[in-house]
Amino acid sequence: MAAQQGARRIAMVGCDEAQQAGWGNRLRLMGCDPVCFDDSTDFLLAITQGLQFGLLLVVLKDEGAWPILTAMCRALRIPIFLVARASQRDLLVDVLSAAGGETQGASIDFAVLPVDEFEVELRVRESLRRNRTLLQPHATAACFGDYQFLGERRVVVCHGTEVRLKPREFELALLLFRNAGRLLERDWLLASLWVDARIERTSRTLDCCVASIRRKLSLHKGGEFVLVSVYGRGYELRHMPAARCASDVDEAPLIDTADFPDTSNEPVWLGESARA
Repeated sequence: MAAQQGARRIAMVGCDEAQQAGWGNRLRLMGCDPVCFDDSTDFLLAITQGLQFGLLLVVLKDEGAWPILTAMCRALRIPIFLVARASQRDLLVDVLSAAGGETQGASIDFAVLPVDEFEVELRVRESLRRNRTLLQPHATAACFGDYQFLGERRVVVCHGTEVRLKPREFELALLLFRNAGRLLERDWLLASLWVDARIERTSRTLDCCVASIRRKLSLHKGGEFVLVSVYGRGYELRHMPAARCASDVDEAPLIDTADFPDTSNEPVWLGESARA
C-alpha cells in the first residue's frame, strides 16, 4: 500500500503559487497527490526521511543542487519533468548535459513555458508510463461482473475463458470497464493511450483497437456489457442489467476493484470537476 501511495505522490519543486494551484489541481483530478517544496533542498530532505515519490515536477532555477538532485532521482528511479523559461535555454542545456544518459526507470523530460494544465497532465502521465508506476501496476485482478482483468499477464478472463489482449487493448479495455456508463471522448482516449506517438484525430488506430476489444471480449448486443460508438464523439461501454439474473445481483456487487490499484489515466469529467 505504501508503494502505491508513493507512486501517486508527485513532488512539485520551485513552482509559483499559480502553478501550485493550477497544476496541483490537475494532478489531484488525475488521482495523484502533489506535494509542494520551495526548493530542491527541502525535496532532498524529504527523500532522505523516507518519503517516496512517483515523479519530480520541477521549475528550473539557477542553483547548484542539480548534480545531486539528478543523481538522487536516478538512484531512486524517480523520473523528472523539468519546466524552463525560453530565456533559460543555455541553463537547460547545461542541466540536461550534466544529468547524463538515462537509466532504466529514470528519465528527464522537459518543456518550455508557457505550459498549460493539459500538457502537464499528458507529460506526467507519459513519465509515469515510462517508469512503469501508475499505468502498469503490479496488480492481481479487477472484476467487472463476469469479466476478470489479470494485470500482470494482460489477460481478461471472460465467462471462464482466458482472452489475451495487446498492451494498449488491455489499457483501453480497463478504462472502458472502469468507466462503464460514461462516454469516453475520442480526443481524450488518443491523448491518454498514445501519448508517445503522433496520431491524428482522424486516424483509424483507435477504431481498430476498439473493434478488436469488442470482438475478443464479445461486447455485443445481448451481452452483459455492450461497447457502443457515439458518432463524432467517442465510445461508451454500457452495462445491460437485463443480461444478469437476479441471483447473480444478490450474491455479489457488479464491480470489485479492491485488488486493483487506481491508475492515473482516469478522465476528468466536466460535470464532476464543476461540482468538486
